Amino acid sequence: MDIAFFISDHGYGHLTRNLEIARELLNRGHRVSVITGQRHGAVAAAYLGGRAAIRECHTDAGLILKPGTLEVDAAATERAVRSHLAEWDSLIAGSPDADLYVADIAPWALLAAKRKGIPSCILTNFTWIEQYEAFLPDELLEEYRKAFRSRDYAFYYDLASEPCRTVLGEGSDIGFAARAINRARVKEIRSRHSRPLVFISVGMSNDGIQEAIDVGDLPYDFVTTFSVNLRGNNVTALPSDVPNTQDYVAAADYCIAKAGWSTVSEIMLAGVPFAALNRPDVAEDTLTIREIERRGCGIGIDVRDLRNMGGVMERLRRLKRYEPYPNSSHAIAAMLESLGQKKRW
Repeated sequence: MDIAFFISDHGYGHLTRNLEIARELLNRGHRVSVITGQRHGAVAAAYLGGRAAIRECHTDAGLILKPGTLEVDAAATERAVRSHLAEWDSLIAGSPDADLYVADIAPWALLAAKRKGIPSCILTNFTWIEQYEAFLPDELLEEYRKAFRSRDYAFYYDLASEPCRTVLGEGSDIGFAARAINRARVKEIRSRHSRPLVFISVGMSNDGIQEAIDVGDLPYDFVTTFSVNLRGNNVTALPSDVPNTQDYVAAADYCIAKAGWSTVSEIMLAGVPFAALNRPDVAEDTLTIREIERRGCGIGIDVRDLRNMGGVMERLRRLKRYEPYPNSSHAIAAMLESLGQKKRW
């Protein structure tokens, strides 16, 4: 069976939450194609051991942020969306043959499946509709609505928002999905630290936080991704190409992260208390933070709160570890296997 994954190349979260699903399908003897951006394709090829067919293209316009911030640049985002919409016809024409199309969340893939008579599904916790409503004119939003409405099946990850469910309609809940945790690697990371460990990441779809934050006098060890500018002898900055941030999440006592779904998922699968950085102009983040606070797993903070890292850590210390959520990646793979066995429309 041939299963094609159309993965957004906006950030890396869409990719990482599909990698373990794709690997399980390969282990079950199926052929897998991953259609995504160039750098994302290299990550997928490495994780999947070269067993998947990688097709490189710019799959999504995404959100354009103002340099050095997590704030959306509305004008630049609109330009990017208009430019990408102009590419949809050529992207659809060049899409591969398969028994099932899986979109996360490149909307044109759903249109391509409909034209080819291939069953399609979307795996997601949000759509671009609710993300773009505050920035784009309705004429552009309608193009996305038409694409998302063309899906055959909708599957909702845990924390999927009500606006997302309204856009896509009837669907099934599928829990969390994330890269597998390497327990030996987690143990090795922990062995390097005698003090409580804090992992900080703001994702890779932005330039990071450029403001320097001194944490040298705090009684914690901090491990950060390359885009966080922490200062102190207790800070370890990871290289930009580190392949296993999920192991650092699982090794941490606390996490501070942008509220992107895949990072939140990896944190909640590890049962680690965390602070999620709120971006008020990004609907997905706001709704995600509201839900994790309701569940008692984490707190929402603003970027400016990081200037008082001691205060953030004091709030985090009040949270308790919670029972890790299960990783549903293998169950999702089995579900996709079942869908792919259905006849074409």
